[in-house]
Amino acid sequence: MILPASEQHRLAVLFSYDIMDTLDEQAYDDLTRLAAYICDTPFSVISLLDSQRQWFKSRFGHDARQGSRKDSFCTHAILNPKSIMVVPDALLDPRFVHNPAVNGPPHVRFYAGAPLVTPCGEALGTLCVFDSQPRQLSTPQREALGTLARQVMAQLELRKVIRSQEDNTRTLRHSQHQLEAQQQQLQRQQTELQEANQQLRTLSLTDSLTGLCNRRAFDARMSEEVERSVRTRTLVSLLLVDVDHFKSFNDVFGHSEGDIALQEVAALLKNNARSYDLVARYGGEEFAVIMPGTSTVDAERIAERLRASIAAHSWTLRAVTVSIGVATLVQGDSIQTFISHADHALYRAKEQGRNCVVHWTGLQEH
Repeated sequence: MILPASEQHRLAVLFSYDIMDTLDEQAYDDLTRLAAYICDTPFSVISLLDSQRQWFKSRFGHDARQGSRKDSFCTHAILNPKSIMVVPDALLDPRFVHNPAVNGPPHVRFYAGAPLVTPCGEALGTLCVFDSQPRQLSTPQREALGTLARQVMAQLELRKVIRSQEDNTRTLRHSQHQLEAQQQQLQRQQTELQEANQQLRTLSLTDSLTGLCNRRAFDARMSEEVERSVRTRTLVSLLLVDVDHFKSFNDVFGHSEGDIALQEVAALLKNNARSYDLVARYGGEEFAVIMPGTSTVDAERIAERLRASIAAHSWTLRAVTVSIGVATLVQGDSIQTFISHADHALYRAKEQGRNCVVHWTGLQEH
């Protein structure tokens, strides 16, 4: 392919970062690992492009350190620095159908690359994820990949600033005032990195449809609360909430309306739970509420309030109800047993006609 006239300037900017052929660094490895995790792909690399090759500053799931630039997906991705290039299926894309990385190891079918753009607008390479299976990125995944690419660039900028500071210290060419200014810039960049990392952590713990905590956040909080209950001999209860007849709702009104219904159920649960309860989407049409310091009696009372708020809601298409199973941790039981007790109670609630609350008594498994 023909490179743009500005290629020589782009290469000069790349070399000014003095990053090519440097050793592995944890800061970059953390970002490629997080990119692969959020985008649910087996491979992720930070790819930097010089005149002849693509060199990988960091690799997740991929062994090669470099490859030929003429065969690089990333060469195409940096042509438009303002957007993320997504190739859902390379075998259907005339640019890549004969690419050796598609027809041979690692057999790339899906690729998404977010350009690493400098403050002056030059794209040095990409943070990219790829897979041997065709697929798409969700909107949150695409946004997260772009955010992570900006953090890679922030790391490069930070490295450049630190290297400049070290040079300045060794040569004593700059005044104390200039050093302090650079230190302030470094502090600002570190603050921005911390804020961005917190945003990414929040994204990784949030269900993209409902805005509630996701299963990963639920598992982490459950471990914390059970450990605290054992340590302090305090109570903890769990609600498992299932939307009644949700499959038929989807069949009749379609998945888009089903998603809207789930969002409304999530909002009602969140608004009617206590501020310190954790409300999570447990999976599909099932939700969970972790209730620290709560007895079975209080948990049942709150569960009934949640059930009633959903049943009384003004639903647009047809009435939506939920069944709720309640369990309180028995000291000595595992997390899995605790959850299974709530699940048994939920099963009984469905057996009793749905739109009701049932608590686990210990007799329900027999």
